[in-house]
Amino acid sequence: MTIKSLAGLMRFFNGSQHFRHRRLLGRSLSIILPSVLLSVTVGSSAAHAEEDWLTRSQTILNVLEGQPRPAWLDSNPHQHDAQRQALDIINGSQPIALKAMSHPSKPTSEVQPEKPLRVVFISFSLGESVLKGMFAEASGQDDVLLVLRGPKPGKKLAELLADLKALLKGIEPVPHIVIDPTRFQKWGVTTVPEMVVEDQGKAKLRVKGVTSLGWLKSRQAAGRQGDLRQFGEVYQIAEIDLLEAIKRRLVAMDWPRKQQQAIARFWGQRQFEVLPAAQEDRDRVLDMTVTAPRDLVAPNGQLIIRAGQTVNPLDKLAFGLCLIIFDATEKTQVDSIRHLSCRDKHARVLYLATQLSRQDGWDGLKTLENSLQAPVYLLTPDVRQRFQLQLVPALVEQSGNRVVVRERKVAIPAANHQPRAAGG
Repeated sequence: MTIKSLAGLMRFFNGSQHFRHRRLLGRSLSIILPSVLLSVTVGSSAAHAEEDWLTRSQTILNVLEGQPRPAWLDSNPHQHDAQRQALDIINGSQPIALKAMSHPSKPTSEVQPEKPLRVVFISFSLGESVLKGMFAEASGQDDVLLVLRGPKPGKKLAELLADLKALLKGIEPVPHIVIDPTRFQKWGVTTVPEMVVEDQGKAKLRVKGVTSLGWLKSRQAAGRQGDLRQFGEVYQIAEIDLLEAIKRRLVAMDWPRKQQQAIARFWGQRQFEVLPAAQEDRDRVLDMTVTAPRDLVAPNGQLIIRAGQTVNPLDKLAFGLCLIIFDATEKTQVDSIRHLSCRDKHARVLYLATQLSRQDGWDGLKTLENSLQAPVYLLTPDVRQRFQLQLVPALVEQSGNRVVVRERKVAIPAANHQPRAAGG
């Protein structure tokens, strides 16, 4: 069996311990915005290339974010597994949890999708006593969603959440409340209160001026449908349209400037795994044997390694990679790695740079990748430690059931060599 990526090999030794995102959608108060506003496109192909490279540069290890650390990656096999909190995936089509409430309930994306949803449009213009009554009546009703349009003018979301929390004091369980200006726009709601019974994307029943869910439920039970119009007093909405406010801010932003600032921050703050240049050719053999701290089980349930068992992972499967590590700020090293040859012609070659020119930035990286006709990744601390990398340029590949690190001296023309500062 050949695993064609270092990440794949790591995942194999993780057995059935798959990466699971821990969603943060367990609160009842949420805010929903369209994905177009949460993943704004700068409009430049360069921006996409930069984001792509940022992702690829972390592929070797960062794809394991949140997974138990594989034992074979540690020099000390008994070291505790790295515990990393998986990042929340922001998806504009689903609620983004705002931690204002103290008790979890069903996320709004899971509110009884098989039943019609009673959506109640509200505002602080209704007054505290009316809102408290509506909150109390909606408590425990999974098919009821209370919707606000945004914060009051000049106020922040945190202040809105604080006001809501005060009104919800003593109400258990907390009703489902969302800040969703898109729903106001979809149904053309301009005054409150208004109730809309949503059924498969359509308004099955709607009415203005009513604050009683019991009244609405009785009309549903009677088979009433359509727009019942107004049955009570309505009020202007006190809050801003959060969606329109965000659109205005996005339009006003200087995206090219923001992009350049982000790029400058990246290259200015990036920490590189810098290694000195090799002064002679040297081959070092690494024994990958480890003692498993726990049972490792394949996804099909088959036991691969028993806890306490000493094993060489290369006896189980091929490494499948040939790593070429070099200093991308040294032209002589860049030229020399073109002539390095992996002995396993079927191995996948990965180029790992110890550092890149900060001054040349993305343009320099693009030129380098074009010249090598291959993507270039950044050397990470874990890879450096696991393969005991000391000097560059170096080549790491499998030899039998061992890993060989081949360091190679680079001939430097005395007349032409002008060392560059570390980091470019």
